[in-house]
Amino acid sequence: MTGARARSLLRALTVLAWLDATSAVAQEAKDVLRPCATADLVGTWEVIRFAVVAPARVDRSDPYFYPYQRYVFSANATMRHVTSKTRITPALYRALLSRAAPTAWSVDGTGRLVVERQGEVGPEAAACEVLTREVIDPRSGVASPPGDVLLTQRDDANRPMMRHQLRRLGVPGD
Repeated sequence: MTGARARSLLRALTVLAWLDATSAVAQEAKDVLRPCATADLVGTWEVIRFAVVAPARVDRSDPYFYPYQRYVFSANATMRHVTSKTRITPALYRALLSRAAPTAWSVDGTGRLVVERQGEVGPEAAACEVLTREVIDPRSGVASPPGDVLLTQRDDANRPMMRHQLRRLGVPGD
């Protein structure tokens, strides 16, 4: 791959992952992203990047917005989401996981992650895409390896509201 092509591809992924995509950018992004399948998600994942797109608001006191988060997707179609204001140590992870309520999850035919929480009115869905090769963020220089997952939640007008970048962890019991 030429340097110019690599830079173009990196820009495309950055724009797609963190801003709205134009059709040209979306085509280039297809070179590095594919829809999730159920088997892609089974395991333990750490949120390594989180962004909220304006005008969405963040309530930092809501655990959903805590800086340290993990998702545990089980093959039995249950998921646990653990969050913390501090780094998640092995002991804290075990404690949080034991208290986290299991939630039903699936991946639909278009690759969307569908989550059904008990007591909520309806399911919640997020676009779910897997990186197929390494991409380096041109702003930060941070590399995102193949296999990282991008979750994008959209508003009622289908505009991106929130994005999470997840990286698989090698946690015992995956």
